[in-house]
Amino acid sequence: VVPHNTEKIKRMIQVLGQEKRFEITITYLGGTVGDIESLPYLEALRQLRWELGPENCVVIHLTLIPYLKAAKELKTKPTQHSVKELLRSGIQPDILVCRTEHSLSKDIKRKIALFCNVEQEAVIEAIDAETIYDVPLLMAVEKLDSIVMQKLKIQGKHELMLDSWKEFIHKYKNPVHKVNIGLIGKYNELQDAYKSIHES
Repeated sequence: VVPHNTEKIKRMIQVLGQEKRFEITITYLGGTVGDIESLPYLEALRQLRWELGPENCVVIHLTLIPYLKAAKELKTKPTQHSVKELLRSGIQPDILVCRTEHSLSKDIKRKIALFCNVEQEAVIEAIDAETIYDVPLLMAVEKLDSIVMQKLKIQGKHELMLDSWKEFIHKYKNPVHKVNIGLIGKYNELQDAYKSIHES
């Protein structure tokens, strides 16, 4: 890791927080833990977490819990290995958000918590959703918001207000009118090639 690169990345992460307009800044680090190109970002996160302290920084690690049809079971080893790789970078995740095709039982959540060194309630199920807009509701059911606030020692001023979001999803899933739009593009056979245009 080149030290000046790490400092530059840390400054980029801190810039919104320094403007004092926000109480919480969310920073997304993409990629796979262990890939060489993500090392400076992980080192910047490690240093930032050390400087801010555990009550001012929460690390949420997104992992995959694959389902083996032949064995008819969910496999937790990939998540365990991913967390171990993160620990090798000096970062202990506070919360695990586990992508899965099938619901995680209490036993599986307990196993993940035990071998990844996180609290059992901090193992969050992120089951495949019908639409991406369902994800905030699913995360609310898993109490992700409450756990983050608890770890940051923030007192909630209001109950979760998701009525307008639920209304939006209802309209999205039950449209009154239909419009046909033609999209001309070079990579139409690729599902994600024009995803942002398709969504808008």
